Amino acid sequence: MATAQYETRTRTVEETVVVLTLTEFEADELRRVVGAADGTHTMVRIFGALEKPTPPAAPEPSADTFEYEGVTYELGAVYRDREGDHFKFEMPLSADGTPGGRSRYIDGSGFGGPHWTLAEVAGAYGPLTKVTP
Repeated sequence: MATAQYETRTRTVEETVVVLTLTEFEADELRRVVGAADGTHTMVRIFGALEKPTPPAAPEPSADTFEYEGVTYELGAVYRDREGDHFKFEMPLSADGTPGGRSRYIDGSGFGGPHWTLAEVAGAYGPLTKVTP
């Protein structure tokens, strides 16, 4: 279903733009119509935009993440080490500069036990795999 809306973007000068959302079928039909138009400068630019739509922007990483040795970890998520133990890492940072973590109790009732850091667990028992619920 086609939709259109006005948006205001601020640059050096403010301008109002029209954002047009189309299905693939609708975009194909519009390309056909615009491609058959009179060839004015504006129509050529519109046709060029229709031929090469920009891909969606990559989502910004969550503020609750921490990158360690090129791997991004989600804070508060549960990770399994190579031996099958589960850990949860949270802020604040530990003395080694990585988030602190706790291992899951043997009976699975929660997290506690000795305090580990992300650097210790990843270094000694990595790679870590995120456990999805």
